Amino acid sequence: MQEIFRGKNALIIGGTGGIGLPVAEKLKDLGAVVTVAGRTRPPEDSGLLWCGVDFLRDGDVAARIEGELSKAIALADILVVTYGPFLQKPLHETTAEDWLYLAAHDYALPGIAVSTALPGMMARGFGRILLFGGTRTMDINAYRTNAAYAGAKTGISVIIKSVSAEYGRYGIICNGICPGFTRNAPEKKYEIPPETVADHAVTLLSSPELNGVLLNVDGGWQPSKS
Repeated sequence: MQEIFRGKNALIIGGTGGIGLPVAEKLKDLGAVVTVAGRTRPPEDSGLLWCGVDFLRDGDVAARIEGELSKAIALADILVVTYGPFLQKPLHETTAEDWLYLAAHDYALPGIAVSTALPGMMARGFGRILLFGGTRTMDINAYRTNAAYAGAKTGISVIIKSVSAEYGRYGIICNGICPGFTRNAPEKKYEIPPETVADHAVTLLSSPELNGVLLNVDGGWQPSKS
């Protein structure tokens, strides 16, 4: 596994905290040159490079993926997007601003990042892309209090399947993880440590036989039907 990642440029969008940080640390330990994109600068002794970006600053996601971040994406052999803000509101309380915000951050942002990364990966004949959906968003489901968020995250599956179908011939694989609750789980048995999710992320990034996979890492949690 270490030989797969050694010397490769990895970019983790959302890699300064949450699930993204342990993914970044594991890839670094396996020999990759890792850049994390986010608001918080990692410690100087972390061995991680940093691309400072604040996607929450305003709603113009396209403007955030410019300059330094755009260059980092284009150079990435490994692209991981863990960033994706959550919103819990019933539909009758979901505003137009909420819909646009979630569509931009949870669907368009990873889509733009993938489109930006693909040409370089195609030219190099190697690419690893890992995107993150929401809990149980690998299928079309009903959601009582977070339909706008889950709808955007369900769309991630389309990106994953499309990349795997078209770009596998260029040595590019694209997979996804639908993580469970990494904190504040309804029941403690369903709370998944971020490091555990990161272990599965490394497996999906390192296995060329796995392409177009949507992996649930949620301990078997099921939404309530009541």
